[in-house]
Amino acid sequence: MALVVFAASFVLLAVITIERWFKQRRRKKNAAFEREALPVLRAFSEGRAKEEAVIKVLLKNRSEAMNILILFAHGMEPELRPKLAPIFEKLVVLGEEVLAIEQGQVKRRLMAAERLGFLSNDASAAALVKALDDEAPVVRLCAARSLSIQGRTDAIKPILRALDLPAELDHRREVETLSGYGESAVPALLSVIESSRRKYSSNAIVAASRALGMLKAEEAVQPLIKLLQHPRDGVRLCAARALGDIGDPVAISPVAALADDPSWRVRRRAVKAMGKLNADEQVPKLSEALGDSSWWVRFAAAQALYSFGSSGISELERVQRTSSDKNARGICSEVLEEHAVLDTN
Repeated sequence: MALVVFAASFVLLAVITIERWFKQRRRKKNAAFEREALPVLRAFSEGRAKEEAVIKVLLKNRSEAMNILILFAHGMEPELRPKLAPIFEKLVVLGEEVLAIEQGQVKRRLMAAERLGFLSNDASAAALVKALDDEAPVVRLCAARSLSIQGRTDAIKPILRALDLPAELDHRREVETLSGYGESAVPALLSVIESSRRKYSSNAIVAASRALGMLKAEEAVQPLIKLLQHPRDGVRLCAARALGDIGDPVAISPVAALADDPSWRVRRRAVKAMGKLNADEQVPKLSEALGDSSWWVRFAAAQALYSFGSSGISELERVQRTSSDKNARGICSEVLEEHAVLDTN
């Protein structure tokens, strides 16, 4: 029995050792290939190398070449990525990737969704739109990002519907995907927030609002102001956030009205937006918010006042000295101490 156990242990150790050796060898081989491929790719992107020279190098290790090429493309400015389209077209077999995105395992579908994003043709776009219905949210998100890379603005509304999965996807990923389109996404996003509430879910409206804010779309200001009256807290909150990001002073008064909202989360976002909007005429409203029942609202109000400079700091000092509200005095002290304005020695 002891000999059997010893033999089994020896075999297991040998298998592990051999496996590690192969992994180390593969890593060294891939690292050497990367050192050879990256300079050629850089030269091609800068117009110093011909397509044939790049393909010759990349075909030495096709699978690793795809990984390197995709990482290289993601590191480029979006407007420069089309330069790599001829390289992707030579390395990616369209039929294989379309079949994989429809029938492969999740990992393979995910890989295909990413690769197809760098092929700017109708067949790849059609496969990616179909993948927006994939059972795996991660594949849907990858397909949406690839459609964004392709600049397919006609896919924006399908993307919003496909990623309406708040329990499974972080809204930030959805918003980053939409904002990746750049200014070309604005008309479609506007049509979403301007549509009737029955046409798009609150989650879709929230994502569209946040993306418009990230894009600083000035034409979205009035539609976003209308959303400040939406019955859903999350929509009002994101509309205020977007208006703060855009920075148009016309939004100051409507946003300030939300400082009295029933939801503390909305009140907090409203006072933060007032800080971004440089709404120093709203010092009295922000001063009032220093006594809010929520610490988060009080802190946001104090930070907004501090951002106004001398006028806001003077108000914080006044409230800290004279207010009968201990919460208001406390938050003023916290923020003044944080910014080394209040001497605690």
